[in-house]
Amino acid sequence: MKIKKCIICNNEFIPKDSRIETCSYECKGKLYDKRRFRYKSKKCKNCGKEFNPYYSIQLFCSANCRIEFQKNKRSKRWGTTENIIGKKNPGYRNGFYMRGKKKNNRGEVIFTKNAKEIEQKMIDSKGYKYCEFCETTQTPRFERHHIIFRSEKPNHPNLHDKGNILIVCIGCHNILHKHKGLRNKIVEKRKLNEIFSNDVLDKRT
Repeated sequence: MKIKKCIICNNEFIPKDSRIETCSYECKGKLYDKRRFRYKSKKCKNCGKEFNPYYSIQLFCSANCRIEFQKNKRSKRWGTTENIIGKKNPGYRNGFYMRGKKKNNRGEVIFTKNAKEIEQKMIDSKGYKYCEFCETTQTPRFERHHIIFRSEKPNHPNLHDKGNILIVCIGCHNILHKHKGLRNKIVEKRKLNEIFSNDVLDKRT
């Protein structure tokens, strides 16, 4: 390794690494201070405290301020916890509580497979997914809906068929769960009353 001159005290030294510029920790600290104060002081974006940035693009006085700022930014985007509890949550399902209920794993596999095929057919034909009930494309996510509910015909062999599945937006999913009568036209069009029996028609809204 070549002999170098310390950029702080000009003493000659043999560095262990070619990137080392100072001869001692004391000189290294002075170099740090020198570089730290080469930029004008600015206010921390989070706490407003004045600080001397080490880099020109530095916005926060410390790592804690940067993390706190990011947390606050997320909370402003989503709002407080009270704003997404219960009926205010876009995924609310009319008071239904599904946790703890046993699901038919085989039925879930068939349902998921058929729903994915419907979604892929949408993309192949139109190039995008859309709500089959209102035809919107503007929704945080698309959901899969049983036209004839699982609770109505839990053990029916055609429950998870493609004809009984709708790809819908969150808003329509909530409405269809709340007002069964809105599905009557779809039931008749797909002849689901012939498959599941006529008692699935004429539900009160």
